[in-house]
Amino acid sequence: MKILLKANWIVTPETEAIKEGYVVVKNGKIDGYYKKKPEGNFHKVITLKGILYPPFVNAHTHLELSNLDFNPDRFPSFFDWLLWIIGKRQSFSVSDIEKAVIKGLKESESYGVGYVGDISSFGISRKFIKRGITFLEIIGKDTDVSSLPPPLSIHAVYSVSFKLIEKIARDAKERGYKFQIHLGETQEESFFVRCKENKFESLVYPFLGRKRYEYICSENLVSYLKRAGALGENLIAVHCTNLSKKELDSLMEADCGIVLCPRSNIHLKTGFPDVQHLLEYEKVGIGTDGLSTNLSLSVISEIRTIYYRLEGAIPIRKLLRMATYGGAKALGIKEYSQKASFTLCEVEEEIKDPFTILLKDSLSFKFLDFK
Repeated sequence: MKILLKANWIVTPETEAIKEGYVVVKNGKIDGYYKKKPEGNFHKVITLKGILYPPFVNAHTHLELSNLDFNPDRFPSFFDWLLWIIGKRQSFSVSDIEKAVIKGLKESESYGVGYVGDISSFGISRKFIKRGITFLEIIGKDTDVSSLPPPLSIHAVYSVSFKLIEKIARDAKERGYKFQIHLGETQEESFFVRCKENKFESLVYPFLGRKRYEYICSENLVSYLKRAGALGENLIAVHCTNLSKKELDSLMEADCGIVLCPRSNIHLKTGFPDVQHLLEYEKVGIGTDGLSTNLSLSVISEIRTIYYRLEGAIPIRKLLRMATYGGAKALGIKEYSQKASFTLCEVEEEIKDPFTILLKDSLSFKFLDFK
């Protein structure tokens, strides 16, 4: 099946913008982008009104938590939120979680999201998610990781033992998968790996009725992961809000994926990522985190937040790349640039610039998949 798509604007995965452009789709794959109508016979010619973008990628979310009623004003700090979410997670039924995933997927599609990097705390979202990667989240001291279906996710350095981080990193290499970890979301994590006084030991562990698993001390968070054998191309570091430039450089040099969740960081009062330092790195994606820390699953709202927080210092065009191709690279979605799937922004008015328009409110998006 050979299909010709035409739109007012077409944006390629490399963020090249083509006015009144064309895309040739052949048997579900992108065969080429064109500035003029290509010659040949087509089974279908489809004219789309608006802007055809590469599919948006939400590289880090928690769809199983989509039923939570999150209000950022309720939590003075990350730790107030953390104690709240620990209690909430214990009250969910399987039916509750399934409904939450369905709700989250519907909302994601309404924002034009084509691929997700989802963290599954309960092992339920996998059966619902068709596009993207679902990571089974691991928390605790030890488990037989080889018996679990990959890919896995390490929750954080304070909730997973050093020994178990080593095991998951080794398993990822042996079975060939990428794994995510919440890294540097708070400054307290840095104190934790340096074996200094921290709120995880003074506040969270007493609440849980446990103590620290082991005392493995390191210079910083990234060196801690390196010591565990977890630093490399299989690692996807999420948040990175409180990492130094040296740590960010180490992640990039090791070819790790990086995912930023700016609105979640603002809501939980944990800081703001150093987006400008990461700007030229190919494997930086954007995530919304879940509706347990955010008010929507819109990656466009995330890049708008970055744009305005940095007073327009980074063009929205470059930020869009993070919400599309960068997220796919971070997650390792190999078919991203070849598969004939797109996000359509439906616009009736004249479009002068397919990037600046993303700063407008009330845009209508639709995910399209030409299989």
